Amino acid sequence: MKTRHVLLFFFSATIFLACSSASNKRITPPEPPPPVDTSFGLVEKDVEYGTATDWTGAEVSLKMDIYLPTNIDTSKRYPLIVYLHGGGYNDGDKSTSEKKCRILADSGFVTATVNYRLGWSSGSEADPCDGDTTSFNEASYRAVQDANAAIRHLLSKTDKYRIDTNWIFITGSSAGATVALGAAYMDDGFARRRYPNELTTFGSLFTSGNRIRTTYGIKGICAVAGALVDSNLINSERAYPTITFQGQEDMVIPIDQGTFMDCPGYLTFYGSLCQYRQLTRFGQTAVANFLPDAGHGDNGEAGFTDEFMMGNAACFFHRIIRGNPPGSAIYLGTQYNCD
Repeated sequence: MKTRHVLLFFFSATIFLACSSASNKRITPPEPPPPVDTSFGLVEKDVEYGTATDWTGAEVSLKMDIYLPTNIDTSKRYPLIVYLHGGGYNDGDKSTSEKKCRILADSGFVTATVNYRLGWSSGSEADPCDGDTTSFNEASYRAVQDANAAIRHLLSKTDKYRIDTNWIFITGSSAGATVALGAAYMDDGFARRRYPNELTTFGSLFTSGNRIRTTYGIKGICAVAGALVDSNLINSERAYPTITFQGQEDMVIPIDQGTFMDCPGYLTFYGSLCQYRQLTRFGQTAVANFLPDAGHGDNGEAGFTDEFMMGNAACFFHRIIRGNPPGSAIYLGTQYNCD
Protein backbone atom coordinates (compact mmCIF):
# COMPACT_ATOMS: atom_id res chain seq x y z
CA MET A 1 0.00 0.00 0.00
CA LYS A 2 1.46 3.31 -1.05
CA THR A 3 0.00 5.42 1.75
CA ARG A 4 0.65 4.14 5.22
CA HIS A 5 1.60 7.08 7.42
CA VAL A 6 -1.61 8.76 8.49
CA LEU A 7 -2.19 11.30 11.23
CA LEU A 8 -5.45 10.38 12.91
CA PHE A 9 -7.29 12.36 15.54
CA PHE A 10 -10.44 11.81 17.45
CA PHE A 11 -12.63 13.38 20.03
CA SER A 12 -15.06 11.94 22.55
CA ALA A 13 -18.07 13.20 24.43
CA THR A 14 -19.46 11.91 27.73
CA ILE A 15 -23.14 12.29 28.58
CA PHE A 16 -24.32 11.97 32.17
CA LEU A 17 -27.91 10.93 32.68
CA ALA A 18 -29.66 11.62 35.99
CA CYS A 19 -32.33 9.20 37.23
CA SER A 20 -35.32 10.46 39.19
CA SER A 21 -35.96 9.04 42.64
CA ALA A 22 -38.24 6.04 42.92
CA SER A 23 -41.90 6.54 43.66
CA ASN A 24 -44.67 4.24 44.81
CA LYS A 25 -46.95 5.15 41.94
CA ARG A 26 -48.25 2.31 39.82
CA ILE A 27 -46.45 2.09 36.49
CA THR A 28 -48.76 1.89 33.49
CA PRO A 29 -47.35 -0.45 30.82
CA PRO A 30 -47.06 1.03 27.33
CA GLU A 31 -49.66 0.21 24.72
CA PRO A 32 -48.65 -2.73 22.51
CA PRO A 33 -47.63 -1.83 18.96
CA PRO A 34 -50.34 -2.14 16.32
CA PRO A 35 -50.43 -5.44 14.42
CA VAL A 36 -48.32 -5.66 11.29
CA ASP A 37 -50.77 -5.66 8.41
CA THR A 38 -48.63 -7.12 5.65
CA SER A 39 -48.87 -10.41 3.85
CA PHE A 40 -45.25 -11.28 4.63
CA GLY A 41 -44.78 -10.09 8.22
CA LEU A 42 -41.51 -8.30 8.96
CA VAL A 43 -39.35 -9.72 6.17
CA GLU A 44 -40.03 -10.53 2.53
CA LYS A 45 -37.34 -12.57 0.82
CA ASP A 46 -36.37 -13.07 -2.82
CA VAL A 47 -38.29 -10.09 -4.15
CA GLU A 48 -37.50 -9.68 -7.85
CA TYR A 49 -36.59 -6.10 -8.68
CA GLY A 50 -35.59 -6.72 -12.29
CA THR A 51 -33.85 -8.91 -14.84
CA ALA A 52 -30.60 -8.33 -16.73
CA THR A 53 -27.88 -10.06 -18.72
CA ASP A 54 -24.96 -11.32 -16.67
CA TRP A 55 -21.32 -11.55 -17.73
CA THR A 56 -21.87 -14.97 -19.39
CA GLY A 57 -24.69 -13.58 -21.55
CA ALA A 58 -27.45 -15.29 -19.56
CA GLU A 59 -30.61 -13.47 -18.52
CA VAL A 60 -30.83 -13.55 -14.72
CA SER A 61 -33.42 -12.59 -12.12
CA LEU A 62 -32.29 -9.82 -9.74
CA LYS A 63 -33.57 -10.25 -6.18
CA MET A 64 -33.54 -8.57 -2.79
CA ASP A 65 -34.73 -9.23 0.77
CA ILE A 66 -36.74 -6.52 2.54
CA TYR A 67 -36.85 -6.07 6.33
CA LEU A 68 -39.43 -3.88 8.06
CA PRO A 69 -39.02 -2.11 11.42
CA THR A 70 -39.86 -4.41 14.32
CA ASN A 71 -42.63 -2.25 15.83
CA ILE A 72 -43.85 -0.88 12.52
CA ASP A 73 -46.87 1.40 12.58
CA THR A 74 -48.49 0.97 9.19
CA SER A 75 -50.00 4.46 9.39
CA LYS A 76 -46.49 5.94 9.25
CA ARG A 77 -43.62 6.13 6.76
CA TYR A 78 -40.04 5.04 7.47
CA PRO A 79 -36.62 5.95 6.02
CA LEU A 80 -35.06 3.46 3.62
CA ILE A 81 -31.61 1.87 3.71
CA VAL A 82 -30.33 -0.20 0.78
CA TYR A 83 -27.48 -2.61 1.63
CA LEU A 84 -25.01 -4.14 -0.88
CA HIS A 85 -22.99 -7.21 0.16
CA GLY A 86 -19.27 -7.70 -0.47
CA GLY A 87 -17.36 -10.41 -2.32
CA GLY A 88 -15.00 -8.82 -4.82
CA TYR A 89 -17.64 -8.79 -7.59
CA ASN A 90 -17.28 -12.58 -7.91
CA ASP A 91 -18.82 -13.91 -4.69
CA GLY A 92 -21.27 -13.04 -1.97
CA ASP A 93 -25.00 -13.11 -1.42
CA LYS A 94 -27.65 -10.97 0.25
CA SER A 95 -28.14 -13.65 2.92
CA THR A 96 -24.79 -12.71 4.52
CA SER A 97 -26.23 -9.27 5.36
CA GLU A 98 -29.22 -10.55 7.34
CA LYS A 99 -27.88 -9.65 10.80
CA LYS A 100 -26.89 -6.14 9.69
CA CYS A 101 -30.30 -5.60 8.11
CA ARG A 102 -32.14 -6.76 11.22
CA ILE A 103 -30.12 -4.31 13.34
CA LEU A 104 -31.00 -1.47 10.95
CA ALA A 105 -34.67 -2.51 10.80
CA ASP A 106 -34.78 -2.65 14.61
CA SER A 107 -33.44 0.91 14.53
CA GLY A 108 -36.45 2.14 12.57
CA PHE A 109 -35.48 1.73 8.92
CA VAL A 110 -37.03 -0.20 6.07
CA THR A 111 -33.93 -2.11 4.98
CA ALA A 112 -33.34 -3.96 1.72
CA THR A 113 -30.33 -6.18 1.03
CA VAL A 114 -29.66 -6.59 -2.67
CA ASN A 115 -28.11 -9.23 -4.89
CA TYR A 116 -26.39 -7.70 -7.91
CA ARG A 117 -24.78 -9.33 -10.94
CA LEU A 118 -21.46 -11.00 -10.18
CA GLY A 119 -18.63 -12.33 -12.31
CA TRP A 120 -15.38 -11.26 -13.93
CA SER A 121 -12.09 -12.85 -14.96
CA SER A 122 -10.26 -12.47 -11.67
CA GLY A 123 -6.66 -13.43 -11.04
CA SER A 124 -5.54 -16.71 -9.54
CA GLU A 125 -5.08 -17.22 -5.81
CA ALA A 126 -1.34 -17.30 -6.41
CA ASP A 127 -1.42 -14.01 -8.34
CA PRO A 128 -4.54 -11.93 -7.63
CA CYS A 129 -3.12 -9.16 -9.85
CA ASP A 130 -3.38 -11.40 -12.91
CA GLY A 131 -7.04 -10.55 -13.49
CA ASP A 132 -8.62 -8.97 -16.54
CA THR A 133 -9.12 -5.31 -15.69
CA THR A 134 -11.66 -4.80 -18.46
CA SER A 135 -13.99 -7.43 -17.04
CA PHE A 136 -13.39 -5.99 -13.53
CA ASN A 137 -14.57 -2.56 -14.70
CA GLU A 138 -17.56 -4.13 -16.44
CA ALA A 139 -18.55 -6.00 -13.26
CA SER A 140 -18.39 -2.84 -11.16
CA TYR A 141 -20.44 -0.93 -13.74
CA ARG A 142 -23.17 -3.63 -13.90
CA ALA A 143 -23.33 -3.69 -10.09
CA VAL A 144 -24.05 0.05 -9.93
CA GLN A 145 -26.75 -0.38 -12.58
CA ASP A 146 -28.36 -3.05 -10.39
CA ALA A 147 -28.18 -0.96 -7.22
CA ASN A 148 -29.99 1.85 -9.04
CA ALA A 149 -32.60 -0.59 -10.37
CA ALA A 150 -33.20 -1.92 -6.84
CA ILE A 151 -33.83 1.57 -5.47
CA ARG A 152 -36.22 2.37 -8.32
CA HIS A 153 -38.18 -0.80 -7.61
CA LEU A 154 -38.43 -0.03 -3.91
CA LEU A 155 -39.68 3.46 -4.64
CA SER A 156 -42.40 2.00 -6.86
CA LYS A 157 -43.63 0.08 -3.78
CA THR A 158 -43.57 2.83 -1.19
CA ASP A 159 -47.13 2.13 0.03
CA LYS A 160 -46.50 -1.59 0.43
CA TYR A 161 -43.28 -1.13 2.41
CA ARG A 162 -44.20 2.19 4.11
CA ILE A 163 -41.14 4.01 2.72
CA ASP A 164 -40.56 7.72 3.27
CA THR A 165 -39.12 8.81 -0.08
CA ASN A 166 -37.56 11.89 1.51
CA TRP A 167 -34.97 9.76 3.32
CA ILE A 168 -33.04 7.25 1.24
CA PHE A 169 -29.69 5.96 2.48
CA ILE A 170 -27.27 3.48 0.94
CA THR A 171 -24.62 1.24 2.48
CA GLY A 172 -22.49 -1.81 1.80
CA SER A 173 -19.36 -3.77 2.61
CA SER A 174 -16.14 -4.03 0.56
CA ALA A 175 -17.17 -4.34 -3.11
CA GLY A 176 -20.73 -3.60 -1.98
CA ALA A 177 -19.57 -0.37 -0.34
CA THR A 178 -17.84 0.60 -3.57
CA VAL A 179 -21.11 -0.11 -5.40
CA ALA A 180 -23.00 2.00 -2.86
CA LEU A 181 -20.62 4.93 -3.34
CA GLY A 182 -20.87 4.54 -7.11
CA ALA A 183 -24.67 4.51 -7.00
CA ALA A 184 -24.66 7.68 -4.92
CA TYR A 185 -22.13 9.64 -6.97
CA MET A 186 -21.87 8.31 -10.52
CA ASP A 187 -24.09 9.53 -13.35
CA ASP A 188 -24.08 9.00 -17.11
CA GLY A 189 -21.98 12.10 -17.67
CA PHE A 190 -19.24 10.62 -15.50
CA ALA A 191 -19.69 7.22 -17.16
CA ARG A 192 -19.22 8.83 -20.55
CA ARG A 193 -15.79 10.02 -19.43
CA ARG A 194 -14.61 7.13 -17.26
CA TYR A 195 -16.59 4.13 -18.56
CA PRO A 196 -17.26 4.92 -22.25
CA ASN A 197 -17.08 1.29 -23.39
CA GLU A 198 -19.30 0.07 -20.57
CA LEU A 199 -21.84 2.82 -21.23
CA THR A 200 -21.97 1.86 -24.91
CA THR A 201 -22.18 -1.88 -24.19
CA PHE A 202 -24.51 -1.97 -21.15
CA GLY A 203 -26.40 1.29 -21.52
CA SER A 204 -27.24 3.98 -18.98
CA LEU A 205 -26.60 3.55 -15.28
CA PHE A 206 -30.30 4.30 -14.74
CA THR A 207 -32.25 2.22 -17.28
CA SER A 208 -30.99 -1.34 -16.79
CA GLY A 209 -32.92 -4.06 -14.97
CA ASN A 210 -36.47 -2.71 -15.10
CA ARG A 211 -38.65 -0.14 -16.81
CA ILE A 212 -39.20 2.01 -13.71
CA ARG A 213 -37.94 5.56 -14.15
CA THR A 214 -38.53 7.02 -10.68
CA THR A 215 -35.99 9.67 -9.70
CA TYR A 216 -34.65 10.07 -6.18
CA GLY A 217 -31.91 11.59 -4.08
CA ILE A 218 -29.52 9.84 -1.69
CA LYS A 219 -29.34 11.51 1.75
CA GLY A 220 -26.43 9.65 3.33
CA ILE A 221 -23.90 6.82 2.95
CA CYS A 222 -22.32 4.17 5.18
CA ALA A 223 -19.29 2.53 3.56
CA VAL A 224 -17.50 -0.44 5.13
CA ALA A 225 -14.09 -0.64 3.43
CA GLY A 226 -15.35 0.88 0.21
CA ALA A 227 -13.80 3.18 -2.38
CA LEU A 228 -14.66 5.81 -4.95
CA VAL A 229 -13.18 5.56 -8.45
CA ASP A 230 -12.64 9.32 -8.59
CA SER A 231 -12.17 11.54 -5.54
CA ASN A 232 -13.47 14.52 -7.52
CA LEU A 233 -16.94 12.96 -7.50
CA ILE A 234 -17.12 14.58 -4.08
CA ASN A 235 -17.29 18.29 -4.81
CA SER A 236 -19.05 21.52 -3.92
CA GLU A 237 -22.18 20.46 -5.82
CA ARG A 238 -22.42 16.86 -4.60
CA ALA A 239 -21.25 15.65 -1.20
CA TYR A 240 -23.30 13.30 0.98
CA PRO A 241 -23.05 12.85 4.76
CA THR A 242 -20.92 9.73 5.18
CA ILE A 243 -19.81 7.33 7.90
CA THR A 244 -17.05 4.82 7.11
CA PHE A 245 -15.39 1.81 8.75
CA GLN A 246 -12.06 0.32 7.66
CA GLY A 247 -9.02 -1.56 8.93
CA GLN A 248 -6.01 0.75 9.10
CA GLU A 249 -3.83 -1.89 7.39
CA ASP A 250 -6.33 -2.83 4.65
CA MET A 251 -4.40 -4.38 1.75
CA VAL A 252 -7.46 -4.95 -0.48
CA ILE A 253 -9.05 -1.49 -0.56
CA PRO A 254 -6.64 1.41 0.12
CA ILE A 255 -7.52 3.58 3.08
CA ASP A 256 -6.34 6.61 1.13
CA GLN A 257 -5.34 6.20 -2.52
CA GLY A 258 -4.21 3.12 -4.45
CA THR A 259 -5.55 0.23 -6.49
CA PHE A 260 -7.49 -2.96 -5.79
CA MET A 261 -5.10 -5.37 -3.98
CA ASP A 262 -2.37 -2.81 -4.80
CA CYS A 263 -2.33 -4.31 -8.32
CA PRO A 264 -0.92 -2.25 -11.21
CA GLY A 265 -3.23 -1.67 -14.16
CA TYR A 266 -6.44 -1.38 -12.17
CA LEU A 267 -8.39 1.84 -11.77
CA THR A 268 -7.25 4.01 -8.89
CA PHE A 269 -9.42 3.69 -5.77
CA TYR A 270 -9.96 6.41 -3.18
CA GLY A 271 -10.65 4.96 0.26
CA SER A 272 -12.11 6.14 3.54
CA LEU A 273 -9.42 8.65 4.48
CA CYS A 274 -9.48 10.37 1.09
CA GLN A 275 -13.28 10.50 1.21
CA TYR A 276 -13.10 12.08 4.66
CA ARG A 277 -10.71 14.78 3.43
CA GLN A 278 -12.87 15.58 0.42
CA LEU A 279 -16.11 15.70 2.40
CA THR A 280 -14.74 17.96 5.12
CA ARG A 281 -13.06 20.12 2.49
CA PHE A 282 -16.51 20.91 1.09
CA GLY A 283 -18.14 21.33 4.48
CA GLN A 284 -20.00 18.02 4.55
CA THR A 285 -20.41 15.81 7.62
CA ALA A 286 -18.01 12.85 7.72
CA VAL A 287 -17.20 10.29 10.41
CA ALA A 288 -14.38 7.81 9.72
CA ASN A 289 -13.69 4.79 11.94
CA PHE A 290 -10.34 3.00 11.60
CA LEU A 291 -9.30 -0.17 13.44
CA PRO A 292 -5.54 -0.07 14.18
CA ASP A 293 -3.43 -3.02 13.02
CA ALA A 294 -6.43 -4.55 11.22
CA GLY A 295 -6.55 -5.67 7.59
CA HIS A 296 -9.49 -6.01 5.24
CA GLY A 297 -11.01 -8.92 7.12
CA ASP A 298 -14.07 -10.92 6.18
CA ASN A 299 -16.26 -8.85 3.84
CA GLY A 300 -14.34 -5.71 4.76
CA GLU A 301 -15.34 -5.73 8.45
CA ALA A 302 -11.71 -5.85 9.66
CA GLY A 303 -12.81 -6.89 13.16
CA PHE A 304 -15.61 -4.37 13.64
CA THR A 305 -18.79 -6.07 14.87
CA ASP A 306 -22.12 -5.73 13.09
CA GLU A 307 -23.57 -4.19 16.26
CA PHE A 308 -20.87 -1.51 16.40
CA MET A 309 -21.03 -0.58 12.71
CA MET A 310 -24.77 -0.71 12.16
CA GLY A 311 -25.54 0.86 15.55
CA ASN A 312 -23.30 3.83 14.74
CA ALA A 313 -24.63 4.02 11.18
CA ALA A 314 -28.28 3.99 12.31
CA CYS A 315 -27.57 6.75 14.85
CA PHE A 316 -25.66 8.76 12.22
CA PHE A 317 -28.57 8.51 9.77
CA HIS A 318 -31.14 9.42 12.44
CA ARG A 319 -29.16 12.54 13.28
CA ILE A 320 -29.12 13.47 9.59
CA ILE A 321 -32.90 13.07 9.51
CA ARG A 322 -33.31 15.20 12.66
CA GLY A 323 -31.17 17.94 11.12
CA ASN A 324 -28.46 17.82 13.76
CA PRO A 325 -25.61 15.78 12.21
CA PRO A 326 -22.66 14.83 14.43
CA GLY A 327 -19.41 16.74 14.13
CA SER A 328 -16.91 15.41 11.62
CA ALA A 329 -14.16 13.33 13.22
CA ILE A 330 -11.83 10.36 12.77
CA TYR A 331 -11.94 7.65 15.42
CA LEU A 332 -9.42 4.90 16.18
CA GLY A 333 -10.77 1.64 17.56
CA THR A 334 -14.29 0.80 18.64
CA GLN A 335 -15.38 3.88 20.52
CA TYR A 336 -19.14 4.34 20.05
CA ASN A 337 -19.33 7.80 18.52
CA CYS A 338 -22.98 8.76 18.13
CA ASP A 339 -25.78 9.60 20.53
